Amino acid sequence: MRKNRIDVITLGCSKNLVDSEFLIKQFLANGYTVEHDSDNPKGEIAVINTCGFIGDAKEESINMILEFAEAKKNHKLNKLFVMGCLSERYMKDLKLEIPEVDGFYGKFDWKQLVTDLGKSYRQDLALERKITTPPHYAYLKISEGCNRRCSYCSIPIMTGKHISRPMEELEAERISGDSSRLDLLRIG
Repeated sequence: MRKNRIDVITLGCSKNLVDSEFLIKQFLANGYTVEHDSDNPKGEIAVINTCGFIGDAKEESINMILEFAEAKKNHKLNKLFVMGCLSERYMKDLKLEIPEVDGFYGKFDWKQLVTDLGKSYRQDLALERKITTPPHYAYLKISEGCNRRCSYCSIPIMTGKHISRPMEELEAERISGDSSRLDLLRIG
């Protein structure tokens, strides 16, 4: 277990990936070393960004949480946090069923996680993220939610009504790393 290292595991859609990238930037700004989707997690802290959309995704998320909960029981991990859609949708049940998790955060309150670790959420970095995709692309999250209430779909339950991000916010978004990626991000 490496002190001051956080392993961030992202499951689900590209919107979850963007949330993880914003969170990673905050962790880095607060002095943590961060590994994203590592094949060999070795951090003292793990954050699992979950999907709760379809059965297979929920099962994958729960299995990942249980795997890390077991690592925590075996003293291979000090802290375990869960965020994202599964947590948003089933937070009450998850808290009861998996008490090894130190904190559950929904789809929109994950910023509190930084504060709960005793660090400061850096508002000046709110529009910056650490890109984790290969160098030839990056995702830009332009909206959340859905106004339709299809009987088979859980997106409105987890993410609420459709809300677009303001254009000024999208234009101001910054990414860490290669400055040419920023130009590509703005063009796309």
